[in-house]
Amino acid sequence: MAPNDRLDRDAVMSLDTRQRAGSSGNAAPWAEATADVQTGSGGLQPALSGNGFTYRHDWGARRGQWLLRLNWGEVDTRSQVFVSIAEGAGGGPDSGKFIGSARYTLHNVAPRAGGVDIWVNIEWPSDISIYADYLVVNPAVTGTRTVSVTVHRHSSVLLSEAEADRILGDMGTILQNDDTGPDVATAVQFVRNGAVRVLPATVPATIATSADLTALLTAGSGVKVVQAIRWCGGPGDNIIGCAPVGSANVNVAAVRFDAGQEGLIWVHEYGHNCGLGHRTDDPRAVMFPSVGSDHNVVNAAESAAYLAGPLNIAGKVLPASGCNCDMQGLQAPADVRDFVRQPWIEGVPWELASQYGEADARKLLDWLVNEPEKHEQYLGQIVATLGYIGSEIATGALIDFVRSPRTGRAVFNAKNIALIRLGDLANRSASQAAVDFLAQLAGDIGLARSLAAPQAAFEQLDAARTGVTALSAETLAAELAVSATFGLALSGSEPARKTVEALKHDPNAFASVNQAAGEAAQIADTVVRKGRSEYYRMKAERRHHL
Repeated sequence: MAPNDRLDRDAVMSLDTRQRAGSSGNAAPWAEATADVQTGSGGLQPALSGNGFTYRHDWGARRGQWLLRLNWGEVDTRSQVFVSIAEGAGGGPDSGKFIGSARYTLHNVAPRAGGVDIWVNIEWPSDISIYADYLVVNPAVTGTRTVSVTVHRHSSVLLSEAEADRILGDMGTILQNDDTGPDVATAVQFVRNGAVRVLPATVPATIATSADLTALLTAGSGVKVVQAIRWCGGPGDNIIGCAPVGSANVNVAAVRFDAGQEGLIWVHEYGHNCGLGHRTDDPRAVMFPSVGSDHNVVNAAESAAYLAGPLNIAGKVLPASGCNCDMQGLQAPADVRDFVRQPWIEGVPWELASQYGEADARKLLDWLVNEPEKHEQYLGQIVATLGYIGSEIATGALIDFVRSPRTGRAVFNAKNIALIRLGDLANRSASQAAVDFLAQLAGDIGLARSLAAPQAAFEQLDAARTGVTALSAETLAAELAVSATFGLALSGSEPARKTVEALKHDPNAFASVNQAAGEAAQIADTVVRKGRSEYYRMKAERRHHL
């Protein structure tokens, strides 16, 4: 039988099947001995040196001799791999192992590039479960670790191979340089694996729902650049990067950004892949939750994680290192205008934005209403913060902004963010005007199409100039309707929750709204029953278990 390289079906060769005589019955065919660990001279050996990690795999029910091949990107020919096997208790790997009447024998362990193979024998007349525990120790890196990264882009996104190489080079520079006292120089470099690929047509340009994010993260390994991200653990705003905390491979979602900061965004999200959470004790940290030109500091623990690379397999999440999911220790700037100038990698943090009041909202309304062109790059943060503040004085301005004919990628993204955050505004101010507008837009295809028409024309012109695929008017209209659906879910009223429920089966709504309403209904239920603060706490927790 030829080897099958799929992770959960890698038992590829039945070498022999035997029945052990006398295996039936309850009598144990062995003697038992117990010994205490001797800690004197020659007892315990020195700690293993290098980057070590463990994994338990359920190989299913088997008997006889098998060659079991486990594919694991973090294993290579230099890895030291130790394996133990036994009969598995029912209920999955976390239920543990036990010693029964069957004899399990491990004959060989052979690490290879990209995995490890073992030869086992299970002496029992019928198939029984086998669990294998793997301890992998990779020798300490003595030179520069090279990470090969596959780069993908959505067909609507312009990203050349030269630009990808520049960003990958910046990732390495950020880690390799010893910039300040607390910074640890980390010998990791990143190189492109082949040509920049175009993502499958099944992956949308805008990540607006949990299903969209799943489609993106499962579209192969690597860095995947899309038009916009408005979901990372929940509906969000102005998200420029999102990645699982702990991953089997490089698996990063990102958007195009300021050229000087894209390397930071990619290496920050790759840090999540390596098991790192956010760190808020140093605003210069790479893993700080916002972008900054001086965010180039990694501490010793983070350096070790980057050198080890992604450690996980089969979706298991490692404990996040130093994760401050609730932005603990961060303080909002006194001037709200300084706050909205700060790009937050995974969206504007409601914990900080909601601390501002009506006087701050008036400052932001001045920018939004009187000089939006001057502050276009901050529009997403401006409208999100206005929603989080929750003053009803912003309701009309936000609705007018969504209805305006203004175009551009930053503008259209901000319009969608305004729709989501109108829900937060309604939650805090009980604005019926906000709820009514959201309900109308979510269910009225004609209104959504009319509001999306100016942006669709812009997309056509931009595509003709750059050669990328233009997003259709229908796609853009559906985006607005989906954003309105999530805004409704966040508004926190029982009537709004019922409207969201009805949208799940509304034949007159966009199909994408029907799908999004299923996710939005769960959010609405949480917000109604537990309140907005508890919802955002739960969202932050989910974010770190993608």
